[in-house]
Amino acid sequence: MKVTICVASVFALSLAAAPALRAQTAAESQVERGKYLVGITGCHDCHSPKIPGGMKPDPERILSGRPQTTKVPSGAPGEVHASEDFTAFTGGWGSTVASNLTPDPATGLGMRYTEAKFLAAMRTGKKPEGVAVMPPMPVDVYVNMKDDDLKAIYAYLKTIKPIRNAVRAGLAPPAAK
Repeated sequence: MKVTICVASVFALSLAAAPALRAQTAAESQVERGKYLVGITGCHDCHSPKIPGGMKPDPERILSGRPQTTKVPSGAPGEVHASEDFTAFTGGWGSTVASNLTPDPATGLGMRYTEAKFLAAMRTGKKPEGVAVMPPMPVDVYVNMKDDDLKAIYAYLKTIKPIRNAVRAGLAPPAAK
């Protein structure tokens, strides 16, 4: 009997000393899901500038797209070329640069995307202004995602640090198709 009381007392004391646990809200859960999906679907591969000399995303510029200092590669017809930081590409489709996915209101998602427009772009492969989403963006992956997953990605992107980065600065505007 004393052992039971002693164990119960220790358990009660440990609960009293433990920090209060808080249930995660639905919005927090959605953001965490979005962060997970962004990580496993390769968004950082192209949309996050890299630390020089490697392929590790620069934590100060997460998902901010092609830096203006990154040159768009040129190449021979029939070949695909990528910039060293993997944010600019040239291939049979032409040249593309990785978009700024941060919520910056001037240069990022906050500039022209509502949740509905984000879902529409992922479903149709067209940006809000009618420009096609070009390779190497794996549009076919996002077209098949569930709405809840795309909404989670959007919710996460709205929580990251806004970074002012006009990814198309100095480049010809893409043609609407």
